[in-house]
Amino acid sequence: LNPVFTIGQQISEVLRLHRGIDNAEARSRSIELLQAVRIPDVAARVDDYPHQLSGGQRQRVMIAIALACEPEILIADEPTTALDVTVQAEIFALLRDLGAKLDTAIIMITHDMGAVAQMSERMLVMYAGRRVEEGQVADVIKAPAHPYTRGLIACVPHITSDVGALVDTLPEIDGIVPPIIRFGRDECLFAPRCARAADACWSAKPQQSDISGHSGHSVSCWHPFGAEESR
Repeated sequence: LNPVFTIGQQISEVLRLHRGIDNAEARSRSIELLQAVRIPDVAARVDDYPHQLSGGQRQRVMIAIALACEPEILIADEPTTALDVTVQAEIFALLRDLGAKLDTAIIMITHDMGAVAQMSERMLVMYAGRRVEEGQVADVIKAPAHPYTRGLIACVPHITSDVGALVDTLPEIDGIVPPIIRFGRDECLFAPRCARAADACWSAKPQQSDISGHSGHSVSCWHPFGAEESR
């Protein structure tokens, strides 16, 4: 958000530019949008500046701006970064409700597997700019086939875990993301970090293949995990 303009001015600008409406109508519609994203005392807050709002309220204003023109698709890139868990849950609930009300599809970009589980129907896991696994969220989380997907899920502590033991045992994915000069190579870019890597991984880029028994679940890996292999 621009710190030198009120939130009402910033929403109105989008409406004037893309809907071609006058200032009065844009202000009225801005108030409606702020009500839709559940900003309290809207009549007074519409003239507030961003610094007068909490982090969660500023995120709600951003959602109002994004939905002002009722898009068919909303791309939410890390929509809850720097927000506490309670506010995150409120933002997710708001996005779900507004998406359903406006019939807007939401593409969420995130590293948070918990957020994916709460918000998404399908998930697409990417590594170094390449698609490595795709499927229904329940299928992928229950039986992740790609080593990178398994690593991401394993890094999330389970609510039943022994917190004391996690100090020494919380899993991690060894290594670092490859430099961009490697991105175009005909090889598996995850191979340097993968315990299952073999000769084929270094000599050819794995192709997307369907996983037997799971409609719509596919993986790009020379040595994917089977559903019977425990995580």
